[in-house]
Amino acid sequence: MALKIKFRALLTMCGDPIENGELIVDDGNIVEIATTPSNNEGVLDLSDCLLMPGFVNAHCHLGLTALEKKLSPSDSFVDWIRALIPLNSTLDSESRVRGIRAGAKVMKRSGVTGLGDFVAEPELLPVIGGLGFRSVLFLETIGFHSEKALELSKNLEEVLKRECLSPLYQLGLAPHAPYSVSPDLFRHLAALAEKYHCPFSCHVAEIKEESRFLVIGDNSLEELLKERFAWDPEWQPPYKTPMQYLYALGILDRLIAVHCNFVSDDLDIMEEKKISPVFCPKSTEWFGRTQFMPVRTLLDRGMSVALGTDSLASNDSLNFLDELRMADKLLPDVSRREILTMATRFGGEALGLECGTLALGQKADLIGFRVPRSFSGPWSDVPFESHRREVDFYMVDGQRDAGLGVK
Repeated sequence: MALKIKFRALLTMCGDPIENGELIVDDGNIVEIATTPSNNEGVLDLSDCLLMPGFVNAHCHLGLTALEKKLSPSDSFVDWIRALIPLNSTLDSESRVRGIRAGAKVMKRSGVTGLGDFVAEPELLPVIGGLGFRSVLFLETIGFHSEKALELSKNLEEVLKRECLSPLYQLGLAPHAPYSVSPDLFRHLAALAEKYHCPFSCHVAEIKEESRFLVIGDNSLEELLKERFAWDPEWQPPYKTPMQYLYALGILDRLIAVHCNFVSDDLDIMEEKKISPVFCPKSTEWFGRTQFMPVRTLLDRGMSVALGTDSLASNDSLNFLDELRMADKLLPDVSRREILTMATRFGGEALGLECGTLALGQKADLIGFRVPRSFSGPWSDVPFESHRREVDFYMVDGQRDAGLGVK
């Protein structure tokens, strides 16, 4: 049976705001947006709410949520990794799963309906896939020894073959970073992504050490790989920036590239290959980074920049409303309307998910915020208001999530 939802205002993220209308949902899809409400029979009255698409967290590591407050920013990214690895490796399964579920609840309460999550352990796929997000779960892969590339890719292909997907999630592939994945493994994973039509994502140009490693060699990353018995003595620097390196490997087409803090020399490549960059505002602030993704420039070049939280190993919160406000602080030359587009439509486009806009035929993934009768400001300001910690209405695939304690 169709559900009619009366609203005060609607941000479709693909057109102008609509006021005092009605959204009609049937079988998980939006079938009508009426500019005037019908009679009250069978109507969910949200006439005190602004409705909009649910947020898309385009980059997260839910599996690290149990590490909340166990790590501190370091002047050296390599030292931060050194601290992260033993903490993560000794985390027991029960604590990890409990953290995943707690992190998911925070994200849902703050309006996240779509998710791109890096999953390092395939056994966690049913857990994260069962959380109720419309999502892409990226199989995160590390392997710098070229001779192990084929074996690793075969193992991943077995996961792709056997994993039973729900209607709400699909699998993607995520080579971790240019300094932790061999050229051969990058190529194998790109071929798998093409074969299985998988979204493809990677951390790219996140730190200065990464660029030095690829251009001239960087002792700190080399030493880290040697400590982990992961160094390949046959490897030689390609004398290219991270983006140029991946371009030369032939794997940049429509890559979902996370962080992109050092890409000023690679903007033409990114535009040509239709890269989908993902900016993580609070993680950027947590590390105290002064050089970060040139979001304004990328938007002006027509790239769909998405937003992500990263993990609680490099963030103090998974509340997505906090991410919006941090983006607003770090990007004074980007409007709030554009930030909301990054948080919704562009995230959906990057992940290839049917979400991020509210239009006829689109999936009914939406959130709502109560607004006072006296509100007269721009509707796009509402999610940025400092007092808001959670949404007042939440729906994925036409289903309201009563467990959140919202409408």
